Amino acid sequence: MAINRIQGTDGIRGPVCLAEKNSSPGPIEALLNEGILTEELFELYTYSFCQELLDRGFAANNDIAVIGWDPRDSSGRFNQAAVNGIRKAGMTAAVIDILPTPAISLYQLKIGAACGFVLTASHNSADQNGIKIFLGHSNLKLLPEDDKLLTQRCLNLDYEELRTIPLTGEISNEHQQARKLFIDFVADQDNNWLQKDLLNEVTVIVDAANGAFSHLVKDILNFEGCRIEFFNCDPSRGINSCSGVADLEGLSEINADEIVNGAFAKYEALSRVLLIGREHNSAHQNRLGMVFGFVFDGDGDRCFLLNYDPHMDQVKVLGGDVQAFLQAKLLKQKSKWNKPPLYLNTVESDIEAERAARSAGFETKQCAVGDKWILWETFLSQWKCRKQYYLEKVDDPEFQALTIQADTKLEQMQNSSSFDAISATNSLVSLEKWLLEKKRNELVNLACSHACEISNNCFAIGNEESGHLITLGKIKSGKMIRPVFIGNGIKCALNSMAAILQLIPDIKQQQYSQWLSNPYPSGYQKSLQVYYVDKSLLCEESVMRKQLQDLLLENLNWSEMEIKIDQNQQEPQMLMIRVFQHNLPVAMVYVRNSGTEDKLALYLRGSSKLTEQLDSLAKKVYSYLMISFKNKNSLMAIAEKSILYSLKLESKQTIGLEGPEFEKVPVSTLLAKQGEEGSSDSSPKPKSAASSLIIFFPILAKING
Repeated sequence: MAINRIQGTDGIRGPVCLAEKNSSPGPIEALLNEGILTEELFELYTYSFCQELLDRGFAANNDIAVIGWDPRDSSGRFNQAAVNGIRKAGMTAAVIDILPTPAISLYQLKIGAACGFVLTASHNSADQNGIKIFLGHSNLKLLPEDDKLLTQRCLNLDYEELRTIPLTGEISNEHQQARKLFIDFVADQDNNWLQKDLLNEVTVIVDAANGAFSHLVKDILNFEGCRIEFFNCDPSRGINSCSGVADLEGLSEINADEIVNGAFAKYEALSRVLLIGREHNSAHQNRLGMVFGFVFDGDGDRCFLLNYDPHMDQVKVLGGDVQAFLQAKLLKQKSKWNKPPLYLNTVESDIEAERAARSAGFETKQCAVGDKWILWETFLSQWKCRKQYYLEKVDDPEFQALTIQADTKLEQMQNSSSFDAISATNSLVSLEKWLLEKKRNELVNLACSHACEISNNCFAIGNEESGHLITLGKIKSGKMIRPVFIGNGIKCALNSMAAILQLIPDIKQQQYSQWLSNPYPSGYQKSLQVYYVDKSLLCEESVMRKQLQDLLLENLNWSEMEIKIDQNQQEPQMLMIRVFQHNLPVAMVYVRNSGTEDKLALYLRGSSKLTEQLDSLAKKVYSYLMISFKNKNSLMAIAEKSILYSLKLESKQTIGLEGPEFEKVPVSTLLAKQGEEGSSDSSPKPKSAASSLIIFFPILAKING
């Protein structure tokens, strides 16, 4: 089968192994056959992308590619291989070592680099690694068409030939410059909304996830009158180990028992939030307990906010949706827009967040999964803002024709679902290059300054529930002040806390905790995974997709509600249906394929008033997916079915996985996947794989029958 993309939602990511310890003949074979990333793949990947930029005229020889990483590669061999790939392509590698993803992204924009590479597996465990790419000049991440072109280049490259290519590109270490830029960026009051006079008697517990913030965060968070304690700042203890955001996903609160004696007993930051919160409550029972926690992921581009609730003796977990709504409320209070600004979240978000944002005066929109799509929307917003400014100042037919060409190209991308970050960026760069050639440098600077004013932007905020929050930021580059949008965990944390401290109503402690954890009513959220599927069955022309759509429409035909099939141009294979009542969204159901794994997922979002209907729908649709969308030729699917039958019948006999083809089927992986199949965002994770298998028995009975 032809391979279109080796990337997932955000670059490549997965378990790593040194090539010398792997049995595959080359890096591509290791990736495709075993799902393993070797250091040779890192070299091949950075080399291939640099060659893509050179061949498309986006970069020239000796142009700069910035590269940095989180601390997970203790051997340094993956990092060095990626640097070598840049240099073998003839470009200059500006190495900034261990810094958070937003620092690497900011620095490549600041110095006008062609691109930025970040070596990280984000929130994943220390045995995994990966590569994210940011494009120069626009800061876009790679979009599907970029991924496809890069994939084909990787597949067509002979690694044995790459071994022999000399290191012709230069190398420089620019860690200190990038570090200082990031610290200054976070301290800038344009990017950090904290009012220092509100920090008295506030306590902040920081969880750096033993990741990229470990040796940086103490130099950023230092506020007079605010007590700050730091945890998990030692990468040698394991990045994301008993720390970070990953194990908090899907949780809105954690009870004291779980922290003291339960699943989170080894999580030092949570224990400290609980202890300090209890101490504060004991000493100041009539005052609001301002005990916060900042929890980052391994590469520092996202954050969950914690707050102690003394009434329930719990630690509240504020995910991306709640934080975004609070920040949006503060932005609305402080800013003036001529028309409703855009509040953007992904299809995974709570539908009640969208409803609350509409009520607060925002235009709302949902994008596909992944912060790359939020960055795409910020790019479009910036393009509109700067284009309008230029057209008011430049009366030249040639320039006007260039803007029409750029608009046409961007419109064609969206209409055809052929999103290409390199081409889109080139459109904007070519316009400003034309102005610079006409000696209109000052106009370009003024346009950037104009775009830095939030009231001139139609984009207010974008978020993922996973903790990515993106708002307008500013960096100074020479005489130019330029806008920048990027997921930044520490900026998110500070501005969420700023929003709470400035918006907090004059209420009692119990009401405060309720207000903070539920600034809008919590909606219905359920996500159900199906592994070992035939992903082609969800293609737009598929008969099975049509049958699935008919099943959804039949079961969503609720009284006094309007149903709309929503065609998502960013992810056209995703089947999404939205339900409206009185022109407001009340429910959304969608099915989408995974980026790299052979799995799909059923997502249900809606008003809590529709819980009964959505639960009933989930059972019907999930059963249909489990029966109809499995890959009948997949050894894993066959093995899974045999195991489930055996468990259902409580068989004491050996499971009949006969034949040499089954020798490589990892049964432990099968059981682990079953623990995920049927899991829900709105309920605790199953305690064991076997305990979760019971949901399959009715489905197996249907298959039998």
